[in-house]
Amino acid sequence: MNEQEELAAEIGKHLIQPENYGKLEDANCTGVAVDHAGKSYVIMYIKRDENTILDVMFGTNDPEDITTLGSIFTEMIKGDDIESANIAVKGLEEEVREMVNSNITSDEYSHAIMKHQDNANMVILSFRAAMRHYERQQEGIEEEQFEMSLVKACPPSSAQACQMK
Repeated sequence: MNEQEELAAEIGKHLIQPENYGKLEDANCTGVAVDHAGKSYVIMYIKRDENTILDVMFGTNDPEDITTLGSIFTEMIKGDDIESANIAVKGLEEEVREMVNSNITSDEYSHAIMKHQDNANMVILSFRAAMRHYERQQEGIEEEQFEMSLVKACPPSSAQACQMK
């Protein structure tokens, strides 16, 4: 089995039987990513100590895409040290940008590509929100969760219009 086939099999496994879906009752940090335009959210529940992600689960109101991505992502970071998880997140963000920008002209940029990018960003953003929730707790701020809103990406055809002058 080549690398592409292995990747497809792994994605299929998470699509059919997602891992880490649900609420983690003993989580000590909770992050929520919200897409106000699409009315969807991802909640990431993390149990961590100072250096390590001990356990992680997630929930969403969006069907398959985010559930599959959340399953893959949580399996990737579970048991990892915080620094490695943050490096993985930065790498994933770069991969999402490269995927969208590679071999895509403005005519080929579609709603489906934007939706996949937004879904990946929602999972990543929920992780970032959970990490920020933990930091705020360490600063003495008590709150049930920390919420961050998704900022939509501009498609290549309108990227110039989106740049601030």
